[in-house]
Amino acid sequence: MTDKVFLEKLGNRIAKVRRANGLSQLDLCSKINMEKSNLSAIENGRQNATSLTLKRIAEGIGCEIGEFFE
Repeated sequence: MTDKVFLEKLGNRIAKVRRANGLSQLDLCSKINMEKSNLSAIENGRQNATSLTLKRIAEGIGCEIGEFFE
């Protein structure tokens, strides 16, 4: 799997978990103090999120980081 494909799959999974928990991008961004453009870039596989960013996103959604990799 290429890095690009990995980031796209991870981003898609983050978006799916976020939506399943009833959050819009704006809702999540306001909870974790993140710019919507950054979250959008992560969810679309254009930006590589750090482990701390993944932790913040998971906490904002109310899930475990591991759900992003299922």
